Amino acid sequence: NQCEKNTKAHLSDLPRDCGRKISYNVNSRYQDIKLLSQSYVFKGNDTQQKQNYIEEALKSYPFFVVITILDKNGKIIACTQKEYIGQSRADRTWFKKTMQSSQGDVIPLDAYRAETAGWKMVIGFNTPITDENNREIIGVLSTRVRMDHIIGRIKALDERIVGDNNAYLLNKRGEILAGPNEREFLNIHHLHESPVVKDLLAGKTGITAYKNDQGKDVISARYALEGDGAFNGWGWGIMMSEFASEAFKAAYIIRNTMIILALGIAFLVTMLAIFVSKKFSRPITEVSESALRISQGDLKPVKIHYDAKDEIGNLVGVFNKMAEDLRTTTVSRDSLTKEIAERKWAEEALKKSEEKLKNILHGSPIPTFVIDNIHRVIYWNKALEVYSGIKSKDIVRTDRHWKPFYNEKRPCMADLLVDGKIDDIPKWYPGKYRASDLIDGAYEAIDYLSSPGHDGKWLHFTAAPLKDYQGRLIGAVETLQDITETKKAEEQIKLLSRQNIEIQEREREALSREVHDNIGQLLSALKMGLSRTNKKIPGEFSAIKDGLSELSFITNKTIMEIRELSHALHPPLIEDLGLVSALEELCQDFKSYSEINITWDIEQIQKPLQSITNITIYRLFQEGLNNIVKHSRATKAYLTLTSSESEINAIIEDNGVGFLADNVLSPLQTKSLGLISMKERLALIGGELKIISSPGKGTKIIACLKKE
Repeated sequence: NQCEKNTKAHLSDLPRDCGRKISYNVNSRYQDIKLLSQSYVFKGNDTQQKQNYIEEALKSYPFFVVITILDKNGKIIACTQKEYIGQSRADRTWFKKTMQSSQGDVIPLDAYRAETAGWKMVIGFNTPITDENNREIIGVLSTRVRMDHIIGRIKALDERIVGDNNAYLLNKRGEILAGPNEREFLNIHHLHESPVVKDLLAGKTGITAYKNDQGKDVISARYALEGDGAFNGWGWGIMMSEFASEAFKAAYIIRNTMIILALGIAFLVTMLAIFVSKKFSRPITEVSESALRISQGDLKPVKIHYDAKDEIGNLVGVFNKMAEDLRTTTVSRDSLTKEIAERKWAEEALKKSEEKLKNILHGSPIPTFVIDNIHRVIYWNKALEVYSGIKSKDIVRTDRHWKPFYNEKRPCMADLLVDGKIDDIPKWYPGKYRASDLIDGAYEAIDYLSSPGHDGKWLHFTAAPLKDYQGRLIGAVETLQDITETKKAEEQIKLLSRQNIEIQEREREALSREVHDNIGQLLSALKMGLSRTNKKIPGEFSAIKDGLSELSFITNKTIMEIRELSHALHPPLIEDLGLVSALEELCQDFKSYSEINITWDIEQIQKPLQSITNITIYRLFQEGLNNIVKHSRATKAYLTLTSSESEINAIIEDNGVGFLADNVLSPLQTKSLGLISMKERLALIGGELKIISSPGKGTKIIACLKKE
């Protein structure tokens, strides 16, 4: 059931995301005509100047089909399709409404097939033109916009559907505006009487299950456009349908897999029960038989093998020890005397070794203590007395060595080594320890302790086992190092680095806005000025006209470069539509200018992220795509963004020439500063960067970061 709910939620997200992008596109056209209508050219009476202006504007706005200027009587006085100049549109409803509107209003025209667009689908936008004092309406500026972008969005949505079902964009009358078949455009949808379409036309968004005319179960998702800015949705709605069998295929596979898994577990449990039963009965039988032999005087070595650490294992171990001890007591007196002598020699050697160790530790500037194999303190050096404030005479021969570091009794690292409880180290030092690189069997840990001092301390522990000449564990030594100031410096550096990045992004955003709003507008004005000047120069000055044409071409190219630079400095889509839409637009742009076959799978992130997290993820994908174009020589690229309850994972993968990952991330490497910088930026927000690559086997970059 949960899988089916998730599937329905995902199906509902598809038309919603598509609708929001369409709304953003249509609202942008509202803003375009408002900006275009503010030109001083429309205030004057020079018709030729107006004609030149709209022809230049059409080149700057390639999504416009035609731009028309009408006087207050409805007569076309300028038009980018000159054959319509002189015609009247006074009887058109949209003209009358525009003449009755106020300055700055935009009167839209719903989708229709336009003769000016070769009978392709367009939408219209009309706005009044006022005099120099902005008091009297003296005409109308009218544009018609291609719907190719909107139709392409719906077709992309339709391609995700398996089978005979389709995706459609409908207007408020139930007519098809976009879908897989252009011949159906402006026809009433065949299901216009069904509850699904009626709910959509009534502005209701949701999921509906029904049977089609062939008796098959269908899941239909619908989304009534809510609009964006000046665009109020126009009563448009998107619907898409999919057979339930295809939609829930993944859920059914999971269910069947769980059933098979449950049966397999039941079988394994049964087999395990049989195995355990036999395993328990065998050692008990061997103990009984061996005890009988010993009672009859047979003292040959006995060893019953049973490795489990349970009650039976304890019984077998005790019996083995008893049999071994019984056999040992039968050895000759000479062997016993030899063993006593060896033990005395070993004890003398041990005393000398302990005395030497005591002298070394006492003079060491590093706080150090030593415990024996029953956790009693045997050494507490001078440096540790100074640090802890506890004298050696007050703590030696006690087990209170934990007291200077913790508020209640608990094992130190040395205690765990003495008990051989290596597996318990993660419990007491979770994520804070590692095996020592220098000493076999030693471990290191870093922990924050609130007991020493009023503000607490960061300490670095190193503990190592102590063994006698026979390799037997006799205790452990532990050293301490106060690294509080180092930790504070690291945190301060991390905070300053994060603030530096946030300042850089704000400066980029301001620079992007300055470049787009000011320099971009000045270059557009320069381009139009060059074009007008070129047309005024007589034909005999061809060299000058050619020079001006070349300058106009360079200016236009500069405008395009300025726009790309503005978006590269700070992508506006992150604030306007969110991270997912910005990443999809980044991938679409890459697809348009690169010959590399790129595919992507960008999941919607439900929980809002901090601004620095959004821009860091975007910069990661941006840097990754730049590296693929510049260095990989790949033919395919694949991008993934997934999220769970606690973390976000981003993957960038290609099939290019690859490289040695260790060399790329080396501090001495100067050719991969982008990846090194990205790794550092991820670390500032708690993320990690992993690179998997080798020569000739492509590259895979994986970024993982925790959600705030």
